Amino acid sequence: MQMTPELKKRILTGVTGGAALLGLIVFGGWLGIFFLTTVISIGMVFEFANITFSMSDRLEKKYVILSITWFIELVNLLAPQGEFQLLVVSFVSLFIYFLLSAQRHSEAQFSIHFKELMYMVFGLVYLVFLPLFLSRVYESQYGTEWTVLFLLMVWAGDSGAYFAGKKYGKRKLYPIISPKKTVEGSLGGLASGYVVSILYKLTVFRNMPWLAIIFIPLFVGVFAQIGDLCESFFKRAFEKKDSGWILPGHGGFLDRFDGVVFSLPVMYACIRIFG
Repeated sequence: MQMTPELKKRILTGVTGGAALLGLIVFGGWLGIFFLTTVISIGMVFEFANITFSMSDRLEKKYVILSITWFIELVNLLAPQGEFQLLVVSFVSLFIYFLLSAQRHSEAQFSIHFKELMYMVFGLVYLVFLPLFLSRVYESQYGTEWTVLFLLMVWAGDSGAYFAGKKYGKRKLYPIISPKKTVEGSLGGLASGYVVSILYKLTVFRNMPWLAIIFIPLFVGVFAQIGDLCESFFKRAFEKKDSGWILPGHGGFLDRFDGVVFSLPVMYACIRIFG
């Protein structure tokens, strides 16, 4: 495969960014996890708001959802495991805000205004509450090891799918949503996750059960790829190629962490079952 400038940027961003994230997890403790989840959620919510909001008050709505994101992250740091209460408070607060701000718009615009309320609630669940499972994974027994393994599996799966698809890809996986993804690339991604998991157990995390090796890479890999397709579906719906530009070679935060977001709850469930 030819080493193009775009591929070089992709590799450089992946290596440097991955090293920084792993450093935060290994050496940063709870504050590192808080910083990581907050940065990821803020970045994704920022891009989500830029794509979805279109009315005259779109800038104000973006600041509202970003402020709520900060609030959720801070409360989760100070009083963890209160996600349900935070979700209820966020939902009620947003509904009141959209009710009061409806007077600025004509009745003909109420439909769009209400849709943007639904976008905001969806965005909070998708991009703020799902990433909170990172702290749940981290607080598990051997939490640091599980967290590092999770990220390595997702990254290996993403890279394996990319390179396997480039070299061997022939059969399209879901062309109406993501024309470049192939069945061969998908299988290559799953295989890469297994390779990383086995090497990780043999060299770093010897306490990990072999039963976990059988099931966790499969479940996490599949849901990471589903998360990738869901984000592609979102971008297609709003006619966007990339969610942002801040990560050279990868696009935006949504492009980079789509698989992480979807597979985090699955990883936590797997730890509870197999770990």
